[in-house]
Amino acid sequence: MNEVPLTFDVPSNKTVDVKGAKAIMIMTSGNEKTRYTVVLVCCADGTKLPPLLIFKRKTLPKHVIPHGIYVHVHSNGWMDGEGMKLWLEKVWSKRPGGLLKKNIFISVRSVQGTCNRINKKACH
Repeated sequence: MNEVPLTFDVPSNKTVDVKGAKAIMIMTSGNEKTRYTVVLVCCADGTKLPPLLIFKRKTLPKHVIPHGIYVHVHSNGWMDGEGMKLWLEKVWSKRPGGLLKKNIFISVRSVQGTCNRINKKACH
């Protein structure tokens, strides 16, 4: 499991214009500082699980989310206990063989709130 921080808009620091131009217009979406987190998981057998997007906001976006992508919101935009619970229920349990209830090992970096007693029970 890996959490990757991303931005919506990454403006380039290089431009192309006539030599000696005093001002150069750069078009952006205005979201250069708007960030979100993507949770990516690859199983030991090479199976890639659907991504979980975590937006820095308080309500779910009203836009249509493509099938196979799960969305969570957090005031700081990162994984927490509720996000981990959602991931376990929506992504992990639906992986191939996820319903067999075998013992599992999930490698998660230690973050307070991500691995709590409720989520440990959900893994079993």
